[in-house]
Amino acid sequence: MQYNSHVFCNKKYVKGILTFLTIFFIGLFKGYTQNAPLEEDNAFTQQLWISLAPSWKLKDSTFLKTDVGYRTVSSNDWDRFVARAGYEKTIKPFILKDLKRYESYIGGIGLFHLNNKSGHNSLEIRPFQGYRLNFDLTKRIHLTNYFRLEERFLITAQENSNHFGLRFRYQIMANIGLQGFLFSDKRGFYFPVGIEFFYNIVELSQFSDVIRVTPGAGYQFDRSFKIQGMLAYHYTEQDIGGIYKTNDIIFRLKVIKSF
Repeated sequence: MQYNSHVFCNKKYVKGILTFLTIFFIGLFKGYTQNAPLEEDNAFTQQLWISLAPSWKLKDSTFLKTDVGYRTVSSNDWDRFVARAGYEKTIKPFILKDLKRYESYIGGIGLFHLNNKSGHNSLEIRPFQGYRLNFDLTKRIHLTNYFRLEERFLITAQENSNHFGLRFRYQIMANIGLQGFLFSDKRGFYFPVGIEFFYNIVELSQFSDVIRVTPGAGYQFDRSFKIQGMLAYHYTEQDIGGIYKTNDIIFRLKVIKSF
């Protein structure tokens, strides 16, 4: 009986945290207004991204990683729905063997549906292949390098537009973990911060990112469950009847669960 009460309290606690964070991010997002029309070059936009990222351990060294999400912009010009799945395999290190780290390969596919309220809807099919290299700099500071190649296939009714793109992405992410500080070893706050660069080998006009800067904060309830919020800056090229560069402020809420 005591165990069930403990579980029930934990569920109420997690539900309360999720509700608070969702209301906070939506309120913060709605509190901003767009500084310039999206059709102006170098306009500022505010976007809200909400995602759920479950993963499953298949074997000792293989994982199935997925995420589903919803994205929108403060002007309400579009909504974007995202679903991705990838197979990741951890391998024995073959470079920098004296450092404490692990390496993995990942391959998968993503689906991105754009509900464009002022133009053509579209579906983007995005296969990807990646290599991840993680370092443990200290007990609490971890560094991740993620190299990724993406093929982008765009299905849209828009004429005279490029329907194939190919790009290379590189992300470096540092994570400062405070698990065990004022909490048990498995619980506590952590602070991820990263920067990601994009290089278009074959350019696709729709949502063509250039750089992303992503600081954030999260809370780990146990080794398998985390919630994190991020306030990111993206510099992006968009095709809305012409190519426009935008400066995007992203309010992002992400729930991470492993099985």
